Amino acid sequence: MLFADPNANALAYLVLRHLYDGDVIEWPIADDHPHVAIFQALEQQSLVARWDRVWPLHDRYRLTEHGIKAIEAVYRPAGAEQFFDGLRRQGLAPAERRGFLQAQGLDPMLWPLLHDPTTHWTTFGSAPARYQQYIWEDTMPVRQRRMRRPGGHVVVQRVVHHVVHHERGPQHLVDLDRDVNDPLVPRSPTADYDVS
Repeated sequence: MLFADPNANALAYLVLRHLYDGDVIEWPIADDHPHVAIFQALEQQSLVARWDRVWPLHDRYRLTEHGIKAIEAVYRPAGAEQFFDGLRRQGLAPAERRGFLQAQGLDPMLWPLLHDPTTHWTTFGSAPARYQQYIWEDTMPVRQRRMRRPGGHVVVQRVVHHVVHHERGPQHLVDLDRDVNDPLVPRSPTADYDVS
């Protein structure tokens, strides 16, 4: 763990992941940036450093050897999507999903954030992450919506957030050239089958 605060810790690991994946983050980050303290702490802990370059004139952050070891300890992208799909197919309750990750030696807080390809450090906390929503489905906040009914009565409705994951079916390849020449494919007298 890099930070005591779980949100700062998750964000720090996301920054390390993006640098590890080759993304460019300009050095130094602006003083008015909301996450400037995270970057300063990463530099103080010797996880990231300035990448001194002659050209272009802008420098950028790079991972240090210590930073590479820290991110490789928790981030293993190979096969993550297949692992997540396998977890979904098991049909486990949210608490059981987290238990399954722990049984595999994975951190249920970090694994869904780091391995979800849609999660980015710049949108962390503001945009929902698909893997995180699935693993922590039972802890998602319940929103309420106020509606005014005829007669002036105010009714509060609970809007419950359910994560729906659609199974991917088999992909079908349609070869129009083959279908034109296939005598078993029914033909419409008005259809145009010229596929050239």
